[in-house]
Amino acid sequence: MNFARKLPLAPSASDGNRRRICFFYHFYYPDDVVSARLFGDLCEGLADRGWQPVILTSNRLRRDPAQSLSLGSEVRNGVEIVRVWRPGFSQGSFAGRLVNSLWLLAAWLVAVARMPKPAAFIVGSDPPLSQCLFPFLKLISPASRVIFWCFDLYPDALAADKPAGRRAILARVCARAMRFTYRYLDVCVDIGPCMRERLAAYRPRGEAVTLTPWALVEPGSVREPDPVVRKQIFGDASLALLYSGNLGHAHDFADFLALARLLRERAPGIIFAFAVAGMRVPELKAALREDDHNIRVLPLAPEADLQRHLEAADIHLVSLRPEWSGIVVPSKFFGSLAAGRPVIFAGSRKSGIATWTKAFDLGLVLAAESQPDVLLRLTELAHSSDQLNTWQKKAFVTYRRHFSMQKCIESWDQLLSSALMETSSEQSGLATLARYRALSMRDRNAKNAP
Repeated sequence: MNFARKLPLAPSASDGNRRRICFFYHFYYPDDVVSARLFGDLCEGLADRGWQPVILTSNRLRRDPAQSLSLGSEVRNGVEIVRVWRPGFSQGSFAGRLVNSLWLLAAWLVAVARMPKPAAFIVGSDPPLSQCLFPFLKLISPASRVIFWCFDLYPDALAADKPAGRRAILARVCARAMRFTYRYLDVCVDIGPCMRERLAAYRPRGEAVTLTPWALVEPGSVREPDPVVRKQIFGDASLALLYSGNLGHAHDFADFLALARLLRERAPGIIFAFAVAGMRVPELKAALREDDHNIRVLPLAPEADLQRHLEAADIHLVSLRPEWSGIVVPSKFFGSLAAGRPVIFAGSRKSGIATWTKAFDLGLVLAAESQPDVLLRLTELAHSSDQLNTWQKKAFVTYRRHFSMQKCIESWDQLLSSALMETSSEQSGLATLARYRALSMRDRNAKNAP
């Protein structure tokens, strides 16, 4: 199988490649999965700032692996997209995901060896075990910076659900082996403080940086709910709470159901809605009782309706099971803030989401010890629009100042400029040292000449 057909042989490195950045990520346009969209935003944003991004990806779609996209290279919005062939095995099975990962990593290495040498490689965390690329990329292009942008931390995710199972044993074995690959990193980019702590166990070489994801939809202001959409989802609710997005292994709903049941008698006008997709949706539906009249379960909103859907709620619900802290960061947190909606977060008080929520006063952290306070605050908010409006504006302003796409891509631009400046300084220093040694050798030879 020719992994890299239609790709040219690599020319030698030149000054024209100093702005070339080579990305690796499993999924990309036209895939609409959140992480693929974020990589698209980053690549196109860097292209707008004068960089020359190229992304190596696969010919498969996340939600429809049977569909095959065209192989080879194309340019879209200033980004060169290079797709290599990958088997159409399901990502839902462990064996299929492992084969897909190993195949794709090998195919990328064949492809990148034949391409122009970039100033930097940026490796995403999908497919799993993408860290295996690090030493090979340094071998292919020693002068290029190797940067890891970690969305989902593997192999830690393998053991999060079943810390005593066979996958946990495999995860521990892989983790020991992975420490070797992190020696070849120049920059390790995490998306939250808990993830940085977990990554530190791998002893990565180089700089550690936190650069968060951003929201797919960024309204220009805090907007009032569309009354039609609000009525459809929440009826005549005095306070509307929404969980919107994926409900998978890393997420939980038990604390929210317990909160809703306590509020059912105290404040019947407070309505909880779950607009969800994911593996745990059947569990959520099975957990509902006949008297849960203040809880509603809906299909996930299509992207065309997402903004109005998010704005229909007063407060958003975000969850992360404690054992998953530092392995993933829920992207719905950033979408909530972008819409100007505070959050109620159910998860570890030490997690990044809890830290940001408390530090910027963006909502409430729900735990057993904080439940009475959360009940009181929600009851008050149901009768105080001024207090709720103040909280919503704070969420919106905080997002714009710290988490917006523009802020994050500007930070990436600065990070790359700084990293490549260090590379240029190192190369200049090595060149000066080489010249010095050459001159010293010439002088010694001249003195020893008869």
